[in-house]
Amino acid sequence: MARGFLKGLLAGGLLLCIQWTPAAALEAQRVAPGVYVIPGIVGDPAPENRGRVVNIGFIVGRTGVTVIDSGANTLHGRAILATIRRVTQKPVKLLIDTHPHPQNVLGNEAFAERGIPILATKITAEKMNERCPRCLENLTASVGTEAMRGTRIALPQQTLDAKTILTVGGRQLRLIPTGWGHSEGDLAVLDIRTGTLFTADLVYAGQIPHLSEARIEGWLAALDTLETLPARRVVPGRGPVGTSSRILGFRRYLQQLHDQVAAAYHAGRTLDETLHQIDLPEFHDWQGYAERHPLNIQHVWYEIERNDFPTTP
Repeated sequence: MARGFLKGLLAGGLLLCIQWTPAAALEAQRVAPGVYVIPGIVGDPAPENRGRVVNIGFIVGRTGVTVIDSGANTLHGRAILATIRRVTQKPVKLLIDTHPHPQNVLGNEAFAERGIPILATKITAEKMNERCPRCLENLTASVGTEAMRGTRIALPQQTLDAKTILTVGGRQLRLIPTGWGHSEGDLAVLDIRTGTLFTADLVYAGQIPHLSEARIEGWLAALDTLETLPARRVVPGRGPVGTSSRILGFRRYLQQLHDQVAAAYHAGRTLDETLHQIDLPEFHDWQGYAERHPLNIQHVWYEIERNDFPTTP
């Protein structure tokens, strides 16, 4: 970890001095001592939900707060900070970006404007720098200009590449980069005291995942890593908090998807045949099955094909 990171944590110990109105705050659910979740709306970004579709976490330590993901836009980020202020007057010491997708990181500006340090994996910071301008345009098209009003891109100032234990605000956190699974830069966070694991979008509960930037074999390997952690409760990126069974239940979807597409591919079936033959009844009631499952079949098919015919340098 860079020496500058510790300086950033000290600099981040600023009180939130903005005047908040009660309407700005969101619902915060206490899931363990000092551990809270601001639930996302299960669905795709749309004007009615303003892009607030992922779970946001925060952990209150003896002297400060760590926030996990910043939301979909600056207004969302400010509402998150208002919600934290209702729970505690302790300063926010650190924001952790779990991966570079817009619903998770475009609220960063609300934290940056208050001098709060932002931490992510190195690859997440790189991909945000590369893609966030386009992601901002795309999310604005989905949720509308009013929701995205005042949103500017704020990149992480501190990065990590390896598993790390940090003490932030008097609370020990284990940060686990898992490699390219759901995204290029996935990062899980374990609150050691309570055994609460924030998986971000490595785990969905009750919703079919988006595989558009995923590598399914890496994702399965990441879930294997998460299953070895001493987690007493799991906060998924989407859907309700649960036990470690959340990881196993979600893994079943990815494993069945991978195995059935691979079997069809290696049996010589065409993509069109595969699309019409693969159905996973266990997951019919998960939000987005009809829309996203066929897209996921195509994604896995092309991933297997790329692996079968790797590009020659």
